Amino acid sequence: MNNDISNTQFEEDVHKSFAIPEARPEFVNQVYKDLMQRAAAKTNKPRLILGMRPAWTVVLAVFTLLVISTIVIGPQKVYASVLKLLGYIPGVGIVDQSSPIRVLAEPVSITKDGISITVTSATLTGERTHLDYRIYGVPGSAYPLSEDVLGCSQQPYLRLPDGKQLTPEKDFPPIPESVNEAVLVLPCIFNTLPGTVPENWELKLTFVPAPPDLTLVPVIESVPTKTPSMAGNTLASEINPLVISKVLDIEDKFVLMGEFSYRADKDVSLPADSWWNLNQVSITGADGREVPQSYSNDFELPPPTNAENETWLYQLDKNFIPPVTITWSGQVISPEGSKEQAEFEFNAGLNPQNGREWTINKDFKLGGYNIRLVSIATGPEGYSFHFLADPGASANAISVNIAGYTPNCGGGGGGNDFPVEFDRSVCYANFNGSPEFPGGKVKIILNFQALTRKDKTFQVQWSPDTTQTGPFATSTPQMGVCLAADTLAQIKPVSADLASGTVLVYEQTDSANHWGLVLYNLNGSGKRVVVPNGNWGSLSPDGSKVAYSALDNGIHVVDLATLADKALPNSTGYDPNWSPDGKQIAYIGSGDSAISSLFVVNADGTQVRHVSNWTYEAVVGWSADSSQLYFAAPFTGGVAWKINSIDLASGTVQEHFTIENGTPKFLNAKLSLDGKWIAYRGRDNSSLYLVHPDGSDMHLVLDNAGVDGVEWSSSGWLVASLRKTNSDESIVVLINPESCTSYLLSGLKGEVEGVFIP
Repeated sequence: MNNDISNTQFEEDVHKSFAIPEARPEFVNQVYKDLMQRAAAKTNKPRLILGMRPAWTVVLAVFTLLVISTIVIGPQKVYASVLKLLGYIPGVGIVDQSSPIRVLAEPVSITKDGISITVTSATLTGERTHLDYRIYGVPGSAYPLSEDVLGCSQQPYLRLPDGKQLTPEKDFPPIPESVNEAVLVLPCIFNTLPGTVPENWELKLTFVPAPPDLTLVPVIESVPTKTPSMAGNTLASEINPLVISKVLDIEDKFVLMGEFSYRADKDVSLPADSWWNLNQVSITGADGREVPQSYSNDFELPPPTNAENETWLYQLDKNFIPPVTITWSGQVISPEGSKEQAEFEFNAGLNPQNGREWTINKDFKLGGYNIRLVSIATGPEGYSFHFLADPGASANAISVNIAGYTPNCGGGGGGNDFPVEFDRSVCYANFNGSPEFPGGKVKIILNFQALTRKDKTFQVQWSPDTTQTGPFATSTPQMGVCLAADTLAQIKPVSADLASGTVLVYEQTDSANHWGLVLYNLNGSGKRVVVPNGNWGSLSPDGSKVAYSALDNGIHVVDLATLADKALPNSTGYDPNWSPDGKQIAYIGSGDSAISSLFVVNADGTQVRHVSNWTYEAVVGWSADSSQLYFAAPFTGGVAWKINSIDLASGTVQEHFTIENGTPKFLNAKLSLDGKWIAYRGRDNSSLYLVHPDGSDMHLVLDNAGVDGVEWSSSGWLVASLRKTNSDESIVVLINPESCTSYLLSGLKGEVEGVFIP
């Protein structure tokens, strides 16, 4: 369960251009003079009241640009882009107001055979039509059992009164202003198998003008006037490839946009075929402290000025001391010398199948290194080659191919530390995705290319106009918030009275890049590798056992006293969760032609029960008496989860409330063992909230702290792994949510899977 987050953790993949008509110079001059006079008399930033955004659910996608008509702007930010005045709706983004905005008159819903489709909102501009709709109640049995089987792929469309059909790309095309009705048609529910659920859904939609009290946050767009020279280990005379191209000033945040233009293969000072590899992005303030980012999908990456350039976007809360410095650290990697090869014959048999392994132990001398091919194995997609080599060998380019066969994938490796044990893979799959293994006597070719690596750093600095924004060194504390991104550095190591507790984390377990479950004391001592190669761990309430999902998806239980590992019969799945009494384990599994369904098994492996057939569920936890199981069922294609509970004796399901979240896969909701609180990641996928199981008293606990995983101890402590901004590194913290007492678990860097505190 390694939910890695890249250093550009923004999921926008569609680049839009900001097309603004040119203004006549006399008009710009007059507006600029007028705004300067008005700005001199104003000290506070205004809010525009343009219409109301109803209590809609969080939208599925990002809206587009907005050019609004009147706003008071600081004179230093105006002249270059006076016509690019923007407005922002939180949770929606930048919207175009150059033509009238319309919205859905009221939500529309249809239910068939227990499945509901609801159009919750719509926004119509002159550029596009954006719809939010949710599908709920689709059983797991309606979906294919394997990924090589495709379900329904027909697109929905909007049918206008004249019969014209509008099909979506990202959003639907704009609807003419004279048309106030349309029918949303879903020929089928995406990826469901024919005949399993109702088809041909039609929902009639009515559109009305946006109400007059829609609130928009003023936005000021500015363009930096100069590009600083490069910093770091580069010549000051060089042109900086790291450029800030645009800045949006939006209430409590800045959105910095830019691009990176460096291409190592175009650098004449480097050998041909060199390339640049980005390792880390850091953002710091003038005091050297990390500047936290806020996460949302409300903004789109800027369009590149050149197709070869990489664009970027960072959202910064206004809680830093300027200037802010953005640093890209990486390496320029260059081939050195000639490519070397070695080959040998290998007999795979006439009909090799998935799951085979051959011990080879053959040594090769390449690039001055001894490289041993330890074994060859077949996997779901092809062959995997396991190597043991001299230190430093894996820092070079090492690949494998089979003579006479063209692979359709390849790769593998040992990470950034260049381990002595590493793997290389090569795939041969047919058009259905099934492996086709080259059989018989084949020629294996090992390719070796020596590489040199040179560290390289690029930096760019930026300062906001504090005469307009005012100073902002720290953020305003919020009621109930225990930790925020700018207070993490103040956490002290765990106290001695808690050091005897244990925490289970998911991390790399050996130099061969295997990942598994490791147990630590809360002070970072006593490291024990419990599961060398497995995931989805769960620590029992008494801290004596670990349940996990093996590589074959079988549910296993490890006794921590003896490290005896027991596979639970007929239990296949992931996300195991212990009941508070330690007698049962709930998990997401498959069976009876259902996938991603809810199962319960006794801890000794007896009495496997299929308790729910809804799809893509997540186990939230158990009631304190272990009689009820709480789970989350998402709205298909949506951004919300419905929290339900099931009485295991009667099978009665009760709906409780809905949690809004921007990325349903990573809700990470966990119910405390006393049944009082559900902890979950908020819609920014970075903050942590608490809420009672009945939906009451929902409040923020960790604000924009990079929350990754979270678990409860039986004594009411929360342990959370927090991923650092723009990095794959994590820290682990322990929090008492009632008192806000917080500790750093020193030396722990993995994703938390469980905690026990006596």
